[in-house]
Amino acid sequence: MTVKQGSGSFSERHRKFVIIIAALVSAMGIIDATALNVALPFIQSSLNAPTADVHWVLEIYLLFLAALMMAGGALGDTLGRRRPLRWGIMAFALSSVGCALANSTETLIFYRALQGMASALMLPASLALINAGFPPPERAAAIGKWSAIMALAIPLGPLVGGLAVDFLSWHYVFFLNVPLCLLCLALLAFLPRPPFEPPEPQPLDIPGSLTITASLGLLTYALLEAGRNGSFTLFQVMLLLIGTALLFVFFTLEARLKSPMLPSSLLRDRRFVLVSVQTFMLFAGFQSAMYFLSFLFIQSYGYSALEAGVASVPIPIIVSLVSPRAGRYVSQHGPRGILCVSSVLMGISLLWLSFTTGDYLSSVLPGMVILGFAVGFFAAPLTAVAMVAAGPGRDGLASGVNNAVARIGPLLGIAVFGYWIGGDYAKSLSAALELSSFTTVYKDFLIDNKAMMAAVDLPTTWPETVTQNVFELVRTLFADSVRTVLRISALFAFVAAGLALLYRREDAKQGSSFHD
Repeated sequence: MTVKQGSGSFSERHRKFVIIIAALVSAMGIIDATALNVALPFIQSSLNAPTADVHWVLEIYLLFLAALMMAGGALGDTLGRRRPLRWGIMAFALSSVGCALANSTETLIFYRALQGMASALMLPASLALINAGFPPPERAAAIGKWSAIMALAIPLGPLVGGLAVDFLSWHYVFFLNVPLCLLCLALLAFLPRPPFEPPEPQPLDIPGSLTITASLGLLTYALLEAGRNGSFTLFQVMLLLIGTALLFVFFTLEARLKSPMLPSSLLRDRRFVLVSVQTFMLFAGFQSAMYFLSFLFIQSYGYSALEAGVASVPIPIIVSLVSPRAGRYVSQHGPRGILCVSSVLMGISLLWLSFTTGDYLSSVLPGMVILGFAVGFFAAPLTAVAMVAAGPGRDGLASGVNNAVARIGPLLGIAVFGYWIGGDYAKSLSAALELSSFTTVYKDFLIDNKAMMAAVDLPTTWPETVTQNVFELVRTLFADSVRTVLRISALFAFVAAGLALLYRREDAKQGSSFHD
């Protein structure tokens, strides 16, 4: 059976397989990242790593995922969806085993980088497969279901991570990927060959891929290293300048190449620019908030890993209910209203959580419920607008760019916020110690171990009263820094709400022209 690109000629049974495959692939790639939110404190303790180093376990995955996502989407447009999808799944399984068996921070970071590369092949191909396998009238609902899984997977990951850490060990966060990968490969074999005809081959944008990878790598490395000490060295400032310069080089290359990774036509399209900026801000705020909330719950409020994961359960429940409906709504009524409302709701929820005292029912649960509605309302519309703006024949590229932006936002957000938290905590700690009654021995120890922040292990020889006072101090200071991050993330959401007012009703409708 031959299925033409974009014809939607998959049978009803095969379309179900497409949804299942895309959902599993998307969930696997996202859950693996978010599951580490609750596992990282335990990885940090197990591997005896400072906070700045353990951040790289998450950051390196997001870095390679974001940098290679557009290239992965372009590869799918050239070779079809089956081969990049299969290669990505197999590579993800093998790298997951490497992560699970890692016995050092360096080894774990290496295999996490390979995981990011694999996800860059899987995620664009999964969405492009949906776009090609469903006729236009059914695509909005299909993308809504896919978006529900994507958004659901982000907060569901901490629950998976909490269960693995509390009942097994952090190694099983990665081992759990293997059976899911095998299931995806088995389901992929049931699809017709080929899923659809690939378009005419286009050369891959190797210069663009290398440039954006180097740029993001330098920027993230500099921010993370600065976060270690709470200040920038001359070397780190130079890396920031070089990374920024490479960003300009990337856009210059893309404007001149015959087959760029990011065509200039997309950069000139109002809808695509708007949705990209909104995606960046909303996902940067949301995922950064979820990342640091896990640390806050565990290190400041005394939650177990499982409790920290369970705390976010209302989000996936609500997202799974509202996201498919949001996809259908935006195709009928346009994106302006729903994206404005969802962004405002996200801002309100993060502000609420920034004042949490740690009590779940009274202060955490209401914020999580509001956040669930926010994510459920914006996940599908953002994807739908991006796919329509890209136009026909560019589904792989559109999904790659959209997913890349959604990953770059958290990548830079967590790096910047991590740097800020490290610096703010170090300054607050120094100021608090000067006013405290702790002896010089205790003060020197805390200053020397400030990189561990609230995860610091105190000597067992210290008096119990001193230990209790120190724990109370560092947990309070760490919590104050995280609360500020939540409020900045809320500001991102409110800005995104203002940008939503620039949309027109027809901006997410199927069949709208590529250019206004």
